[in-house]
Amino acid sequence: MDAVQEKKKIMFIINPISGVYRKKNIPEKIARYIDYVKYDYTIRFTQYAGHATLIAQQAVEQGYDVCVAVGGDGSINEVAQSLVGTQTALGVIPYGSGNGFATHLKIPPRDAEGAINVLNTGKIVKLDLIKTNLRYVVSNAGFGIDSSVARRFHHHKIRGFASYAWAVMKELLLYFKPFDAKVEIDDVVLEREFYLFTAFNANQYGYNFSVFPFTSMKDGVMDVIVLNPFPFWKLFYIFFCCVMKRPDVVKEAEIFRARRIKIHGTKKMLYQFDGDSVIWHDDVMLEVVPQCIQVIVPEHLNSF
Repeated sequence: MDAVQEKKKIMFIINPISGVYRKKNIPEKIARYIDYVKYDYTIRFTQYAGHATLIAQQAVEQGYDVCVAVGGDGSINEVAQSLVGTQTALGVIPYGSGNGFATHLKIPPRDAEGAINVLNTGKIVKLDLIKTNLRYVVSNAGFGIDSSVARRFHHHKIRGFASYAWAVMKELLLYFKPFDAKVEIDDVVLEREFYLFTAFNANQYGYNFSVFPFTSMKDGVMDVIVLNPFPFWKLFYIFFCCVMKRPDVVKEAEIFRARRIKIHGTKKMLYQFDGDSVIWHDDVMLEVVPQCIQVIVPEHLNSF
């Protein structure tokens, strides 16, 4: 007679306000679709910014096998902070606005049944994260037009793609000015005005928009794009090239692969970490930590 498989403990951490889709019915969907043979589950709701990190830390201390972030990239970021270097795996039910991390890993966004099926049937892999002197980053980090848009979008009462596109247009047409900065990318030093500086661990900004054809979360390096100031009339050409994942044909763009990055601080420098804007005046260090977190991904996913 086969031995009875011991159930795994899984905790769902739900951010009730991320994205545009309400999550009141998520507990019912978890109850309907979770594999009861495989899991015993618990559900916790976040109550304030940063609460998911504390709940995830408690889950690790209580011996949970899986901790699931239910929300957007910001929620995933918070949960991941406490899972680095532990035996507790990260699971995702993506219900945010952009859902870049989940899209990279082919976890269906805003589809609770599909995402729970990944938890039931998926496999655990070890993936890289970007470590900064402020927090770990799961998807991307940087400064420039993306950090300015992230700050403007944060203040929008209405979420979703239309609201994000409106924030982009307002920033581009009315407010944005390039950032003066000094950046060290491994042994390369850049000191200039930056329109955009982004280091990618996953290949998604969100909304299924990626700059590079493929970015690996297991190769130990960040893919970096630098966009220098350009004439306004080239805006749509540059945007089209980036949508087509061909930043290499843009004269004002530079591409790097890096293990370590140092951004020299300036007064009230505005950054974005996984889509959350942060004002910081000291230096920011970014370094890849190889395969430091366990993540549940679809069973047949072979490229990470």
